Amino acid sequence: MVARKKIEKPASRRTTAILLSVTLIASAVHFADNAFRLDLYPGPVWLTRNEILLAWLALPLFAWLAYRSASRAGLVAYALLGFAGFAHFLVPRHHTVPLRCIFTIFAEATASMALIAYVLLRGSFNDSQP
Repeated sequence: MVARKKIEKPASRRTTAILLSVTLIASAVHFADNAFRLDLYPGPVWLTRNEILLAWLALPLFAWLAYRSASRAGLVAYALLGFAGFAHFLVPRHHTVPLRCIFTIFAEATASMALIAYVLLRGSFNDSQP
């Protein structure tokens, strides 16, 4: 069995949990807005409200797995998912995206950026330490 390399400087479990919660809340707002106002977001025409809501259910699972992994790589990998909202801007659109939609996309990315910065600057936490 390969031992997981732990970071020397343990980060605060509480701060990490708070930042993970903020990313989940920001993504929930973005996904809910996306699902219930699908006509405002550029994206594939085949995507439905239920598919968007079901896709969001994977994020809490990924967040929990990242938190339990207690590794930089796991936490950063989860946080990178917060930048996926920018993919909306890769799809050609025939109308302007309302400011509210842009705000939810940037809020999700900002929360993810804060988590990444914290994890990279502070390291990972170790379950064996208080």
